[in-house]
Amino acid sequence: MARDDKGIGCETAEEAFRRIALECGEAFAASHARTMEEDDPEGPHKARVALRRLRSALAAFDQILDAGFARKTGRRARRLFRILGELRDADVLAGHRTDGPEASAAAREADRMRRKVRKRLRRAEAETFAPKLARRLDARRWLRGNRRARALATQPATRLGGRALSDAWAACLAHGDDLAAMSDEERHEMRKDLKTMRYTVEFFGELWAGKAQARFLGRMKALQDALGHLNDLAMLRREGALDTHHADAAGEAMQTAGALWSQTAAAPIWWREGEGQARGETSPA
Repeated sequence: MARDDKGIGCETAEEAFRRIALECGEAFAASHARTMEEDDPEGPHKARVALRRLRSALAAFDQILDAGFARKTGRRARRLFRILGELRDADVLAGHRTDGPEASAAAREADRMRRKVRKRLRRAEAETFAPKLARRLDARRWLRGNRRARALATQPATRLGGRALSDAWAACLAHGDDLAAMSDEERHEMRKDLKTMRYTVEFFGELWAGKAQARFLGRMKALQDALGHLNDLAMLRREGALDTHHADAAGEAMQTAGALWSQTAAAPIWWREGEGQARGETSPA
């Protein structure tokens, strides 16, 4: 089916969600096939990115989405994401253990986990996820049935953009400003919310393109990289594979992440919140 690449600035909310959801489904399908056919760790990693982007889109466009569609799609995406996560963790551990018998053992475990995950993906019929999503989107059974939601779906996507960005950003700020005081799990949860924010920016960002947004995204990417490194090191610690070098790296990553988060959290917002309010709503005080 031909697709209109006119961009979110010219799309209705319905058109924007459909395009984004189809892109996420297609990206998952390609990475799932790569995971099933190749041993490259990028396969499961990119499959998980596609699923997380889809779940972020479900949150961003929730005002126009049928609750049953959003719940079922999100639940299935989460299940596949968690299955792939087992392989992702094994690949990360194998990547950090590069010498000696421990490296061989980690590589064997990654191979064993890859076989297990492939079996679980087949059992979960992961190959049907993208086609089923596309059929649901074509049938338009994913839209809310009430008049307000239908009206919002036909309006420019800008009506949802500011609200979606503000909601995603509020979830990030709610974690507080002291990364060092957080537990590994708390930082992991914060990292997930930061990813949701970053993907939401990617969905709506061109509506407010400029230097402020570019700086925000640059800091966000660097912050996510630092938190991702801390997350990997936390996993190594749980597996008893953390050495002195890793401990030093953790300290540096924590300092980097703390500085980046302070800068990012203090920066003024660059989107216009009012554009995300549906007709008849008012911005919170």
